[in-house]
Amino acid sequence: MHSHSLQRPHSEGRRACGDHMRHLSQLDIAVVATYLLLIFSAGMLLTRRAGRSVTDFFIGGRHLPWWLLGISMAATNFSIDTPVSLTHFIRAEGIAGVWFFWASAISALLVAFLFARLWRRSGVLTDAEIIEQRYGGRPAAALRLFKGFYFGVLFNAFIMGWVFLAVAKVLGGLTDLPVAWILSGATALVVVYSLAAGFYGVVITDFIQYFIALAGSVTLAVLAVREVGGLGALVTGLERQGLGEKLHFVPGFGPDNLGPVSVFLTYVLVQWWAHKYADGGGKHIQRMLSARSEQDAFAATLLYAFVNYAVQVWPWILTALASLLLFEELADHEQAYALTMARVLPAGLLGLVLASLIGAFMSTIDTHLNLGASYIINDIYRRFVRPTASERHYVRMSRLAMLALLAISIALALNMNSVAGAWKFLLTFAAGAGPVWIIRWYWWRVNAWSEFAAMIASGVVASWIELAHGDWLYSTKLIVTIAVTAAVWIPATLLTAPVDGERLRAFSATIRPGGPGWRRVSGRMRAGPGPALARWLLALAALFGLNFGVGWWLLR
Repeated sequence: MHSHSLQRPHSEGRRACGDHMRHLSQLDIAVVATYLLLIFSAGMLLTRRAGRSVTDFFIGGRHLPWWLLGISMAATNFSIDTPVSLTHFIRAEGIAGVWFFWASAISALLVAFLFARLWRRSGVLTDAEIIEQRYGGRPAAALRLFKGFYFGVLFNAFIMGWVFLAVAKVLGGLTDLPVAWILSGATALVVVYSLAAGFYGVVITDFIQYFIALAGSVTLAVLAVREVGGLGALVTGLERQGLGEKLHFVPGFGPDNLGPVSVFLTYVLVQWWAHKYADGGGKHIQRMLSARSEQDAFAATLLYAFVNYAVQVWPWILTALASLLLFEELADHEQAYALTMARVLPAGLLGLVLASLIGAFMSTIDTHLNLGASYIINDIYRRFVRPTASERHYVRMSRLAMLALLAISIALALNMNSVAGAWKFLLTFAAGAGPVWIIRWYWWRVNAWSEFAAMIASGVVASWIELAHGDWLYSTKLIVTIAVTAAVWIPATLLTAPVDGERLRAFSATIRPGGPGWRRVSGRMRAGPGPALARWLLALAALFGLNFGVGWWLLR
């Protein structure tokens, strides 16, 4: 880790870019300014509604439609760090490296079919609140407090930190304007409308930002491919330079390729169920909880899965592949996306694509500011510090919590080097707890100590591996973390007392999880997850069929 990481990409980008460094034209600046004004105005329209209550401020009063929430989920995942990281993976590992991203589609569809309706039935405000609904007693209260810090402060600040780093890398490789000034302006706008409009402002601006961001990434991909001579020339150019393996959708299964193969198998067989979003993830759960019905929660999650993993990913892939021909010797793969923008985009379009990336940055920051504050207020402050204040008081404190989170995330960004590296470390950090978060819905015996043991063990093991064995393959780090964590949380579950029977029966009656794991509690067998799992497999076939059909059509 080094200090001043937000400044460093600017100077490194200038050296790497050489003749490709761009001075933004007046037209580019006007396009960016117009965009920022549009987003700010849209976000400020809903200030009055957000201030009525904590429920309005954090989950939009629970009456938002599926199409708005699905696009909002996609927008907050369309962050500026995603194309930067995927460009890194593709330049290093080829299209097969995108499985780090695609593997999450397996989990996203599982959440749609198994968990979205369960979350909406719970009626909670955050996913940490369900802890006391599921377990009860002092251990559950302590776990809720712990998860408020774990997700609300640690994870959210860490994610925002790498998003700041990603936008600094893009801007530093794109223009000689001061990165800190651009970041400060965009951040100030997003903070003002997020503080004023709460979750309403988040989802409305997400909706606008998503389509502008998608248009920007498609424009960049088209011009990048045109710069290398078209799709046919892209394929033949990579093959001519000995980079034909970059076009493979999976790594070659051979004795000389054991490392990439093991990582690929880890992505598709392990990573999707062993991570912090195993049963939905905080930002997506927040949107499920804000849906006007169980069906809306399901439809929103399904829409997000198809849009995020089968539509918006291909412009990024094409741009990254073209960058291999445009900047073959570039050492910092995470600079390639910005350098491609600087090289192929004319005045005006450069401003549009830059505005779309700034919008992607803003949609992620506003989401995590609002989400992080929801944990801090609902699961820490309101639950343990000031339980009887007015709704307006909690809304005021929510706004202060958002400012504190912003300061912490900026401090973290100053000490990060790699967006892709931060991504992988955070997934490993919570990997061991992922199975517990899935199993707790379908097995009555899981208790608060199960989650405590899994979260602490996973974080400790992942941190130790990163410090002592940072050169291990990602697959090795992940599997060791999961195995050691399982050796801790399973005995912890069986050696501690089960949850009170009344608490379990109340949870089962409210959530109706079904399956044999609750038969002992409810006294009867409700329909299990079997039909939902069958629909999940069909949806997976449809999503990846569409995904790879598009890839084959583009690259033959």
